[in-house]
Amino acid sequence: MMKHVFRLCVMLGIVMLASCDEPKSPQEIYDTQKSGVVLICNEFYYEIVMPDGESLYFAGLEDGKLVGLTDELAEIKKEPNRLNGTGFFIDENGKILTNRHVVAPEVDKTVVQRNMNGILEYFASLLEQKQQELNEKYAELQNTAANSLYEDYNGEVYTTMSDDDITSLQEQVELLRTEYAEADEQKQNLRNNLLSENFVIKLHSQFGVAYDKDMVREWSDLMKRPCKLLRTSRDEGTDLALLCLKSEKTPEDKFVFTIEEETARKDGNLAVDQKLYMIGYNQGVILANTTKGISAQLTSGTVTQTPDGNRVMYSIPTMQGSSGAPVVNEHGRVVAVNFAKAIGSDNFNFGIPMDRILLFLK
Repeated sequence: MMKHVFRLCVMLGIVMLASCDEPKSPQEIYDTQKSGVVLICNEFYYEIVMPDGESLYFAGLEDGKLVGLTDELAEIKKEPNRLNGTGFFIDENGKILTNRHVVAPEVDKTVVQRNMNGILEYFASLLEQKQQELNEKYAELQNTAANSLYEDYNGEVYTTMSDDDITSLQEQVELLRTEYAEADEQKQNLRNNLLSENFVIKLHSQFGVAYDKDMVREWSDLMKRPCKLLRTSRDEGTDLALLCLKSEKTPEDKFVFTIEEETARKDGNLAVDQKLYMIGYNQGVILANTTKGISAQLTSGTVTQTPDGNRVMYSIPTMQGSSGAPVVNEHGRVVAVNFAKAIGSDNFNFGIPMDRILLFLK
């Protein structure tokens, strides 16, 4: 009798285990998991420490030009750059996995250097032009003084200028010399501040997250739940980062995308044409806003290329803002983190594969 009971329990256990791994419907995946997907808000600006120790600030690059360049910290803080991305909870301690480029957007140092040095050289050239104009004025004063001179019959030299005229002329000459010296000093200071190749750009950011059903009317609504940056991947090919709620506690009503290594490695062996789903905030608040608060979108597609260990290609349509979104299989388990799209297409996109995710999280 006990033997039959044992066999029955084993069989029931096998059935229960099998049923737990049954494929889920897209609606079930969406309804269950969207609460664990967050809209990330990054407010940031860049700082350049010049050779003279002074700082300049800018919001970013647009069409190869510096945006919002200023030497006033208060000014850049009023008009920082802003972007949205997607992330998802991976534990009960408030940790959120996302892309590095969402939380630490890089700028091309070569372009920044070229822009800054071009600006410095431009103002230096204006000062050179001013010096040339001062030289011309000085030459005119010399010519005026020379034209006022005459000789008498005995060869003695005299001037037609009065004492007041001479005093005025001397004052003008002295003023020109002072202005010339000041322009020269400013010009040299500008050229001394030309950026070398080893200059440093500092990124200053603050983060917030919004949840499913949050009402968002303005940017400040997105920053009500502050986060801190724990780390970013040092591997150039692994576009991953880890945020954490400052409370260090995942809300109890939020889904947690548990990543268990053994299962994750098996799930990471993707096959061409395998069905995949993504929950993300395409175009940030623009598409997310509904009458019931913000809501992420579920999009689906299939694996379109044999994964090479560096990336996963799939046909899930995405838009800007979906960076950092979880890509899950038909069982609802994470198999990739969305990070880029193929140039010129919204329907061929790339994800960070499971092996790289596991390595980053160790």
